[in-house]
Amino acid sequence: MRRSVLAVGAAVVLSAAAFHLSLVSAIPGKGETLASAPSMVTLTFSATVDVRVSAISILAPDSTEVAKLVPRAAAKSTVVEADVPRRLPSGRYIVRWRTAAADGHVIRGSYGFTINPVE
Repeated sequence: MRRSVLAVGAAVVLSAAAFHLSLVSAIPGKGETLASAPSMVTLTFSATVDVRVSAISILAPDSTEVAKLVPRAAAKSTVVEADVPRRLPSGRYIVRWRTAAADGHVIRGSYGFTINPVE
């Protein structure tokens, strides 16, 4: 009986570890150089997120917030989108984000992209 309890406990721990919310892809992409400013930021996660606790900001390289975006997503979605409210000039930017899984597990992260118009 004790082995059964240990086996079930181990299975629960392994399945909980296997379910880990993470950022799968982003537009603009990590390290991407764009010819013009993006009109939207799109983040795709490995599981359903709660948009009510999601936040997205665009920062200048000195960490000054240049745009606080309003995230939106369909109910039970893995994709969060936000419009960029103003045109960003050439330069390097950081997208900082935070969201939570349906179980309340909060994750956050950041990545950079560059705007460098081709003349």
